[in-house]
This record gives sequence, C-alpha cells and structure tokens, in this order.
Amino acid sequence: MADIKYVEEKGKKFKIDSDGEKYRISWSEELQLKTLEATRENTKWQRFNVYTGVILVFLLLILVVTLIFVFYSLDKINFFTGLLYK
Repeated sequence: MADIKYVEEKGKKFKIDSDGEKYRISWSEELQLKTLEATRENTKWQRFNVYTGVILVFLLLILVVTLIFVFYSLDKINFFTGLLYK
C-alpha cells in the first residue's frame, strides 16, 4: 500500500499519495480520521487508568501488610493486655 500523508491547508484536509498527487478528502474519510484520533486518545487514557489502578492496588497491599505486621508485633510484645491490666 502506498504511503499516504494528510495535510491541512486553509481549514481543508488533503491527502498526498506517494507519487505526490494531492487529493481533497471526503467527509466520511475526515470523520474516520476524527474517530481514529479519538480512539487513540481513549486508548491512551485507558492504558493510563489501568497502570494507575495497578499502582494503587500495589500500594494498598503494602499498607495492609504493614498494618498486619504492626498489629502482630504489638500483640507479640503484649501491648494490649498490658494496657488492660494496669
């Protein structure tokens, strides 16, 4: 398939073939280009949201493990029963 480049001049979009021919693109092709651009933007944000979710789950897991360890350590040194019977 030939290399096709899209350019915009004076508010109108044109495509240029590999031979250098310049064509005005149709309304439906312009709509497809807008849809493609929106899809790429959507994909970028969805990927960002997935990575953010994974990081948040990882941080939450670290917090839970730390909390469990702290409670285990406090129970190990008999902290709570020492407070109860003072």
